[in-house]
Amino acid sequence: MISVTFDDLVRQLTDDQTPRVWSLLVSLFGELAQDADAQISGTLMARLTALMGIKPEAVRVALHRLRKDGWIQSERRGRSSVYALTEWGRDQSAQATPRIYDLHPAPDTAWLVLLDPGAPAQNDESSVWVTANILITLNRTQGQTAFETLLDKDTRLPEWIADKVCPPEVAQLSRAFHTRLLHLQDALAGAPPLDFFEAAALRILVVDGWRRIVLRTPHMPPHVFPPGWAGKDCRRCVSALLAAYPKMPLADLEAAL
Repeated sequence: MISVTFDDLVRQLTDDQTPRVWSLLVSLFGELAQDADAQISGTLMARLTALMGIKPEAVRVALHRLRKDGWIQSERRGRSSVYALTEWGRDQSAQATPRIYDLHPAPDTAWLVLLDPGAPAQNDESSVWVTANILITLNRTQGQTAFETLLDKDTRLPEWIADKVCPPEVAQLSRAFHTRLLHLQDALAGAPPLDFFEAAALRILVVDGWRRIVLRTPHMPPHVFPPGWAGKDCRRCVSALLAAYPKMPLADLEAAL
């Protein structure tokens, strides 16, 4: 029987494609270094990114862009460097964390609401606008000028409405990611136990793939999404993988180098 290597696992998860390095580093900092005093050494970053198949040159370019965009700051420590999120970077990461790491099932019901076209629109993170006066929301309006109808699990929305909840390309992305997650779980069954750094790298890759889907879609019941939406299945797989490989504290990873 041929043993599964960690490189095999990475290829299963990334479909043998080089990940977006900028996005991957954002996920790395969000996973390991959201605390105000958290700093990642260049040595640890090189160890983790090498396991993910990222070349040092690509890491340097992505770090430069992150500094330029205000995400991170760095300082020299002897012959190496340490990296940390800026205050703005921590705020951006903290805003995204609940959506990424809250792996509880989505709500079962939502409401389709038709509002008075002449009334001012109220933006709400729990709502998706279908037209200028029609929205899907998790919260009833509590008003008498709107028409509301319940969207339960037996409701099937027309495609043009469901596509407002999730564009077809994101639904396709969710299906592809779910397939890769299933392949990864199968490959892990035949792989030797992961060491500290491999488990950390695997978590970051899983989080990065999930982040690219969940942050582009609302937290809505699966049945209001277009056909083929696999977010519910992705969430279940991500939850199982993150539970199987718990996050190791940054200080412990640094000490294990």
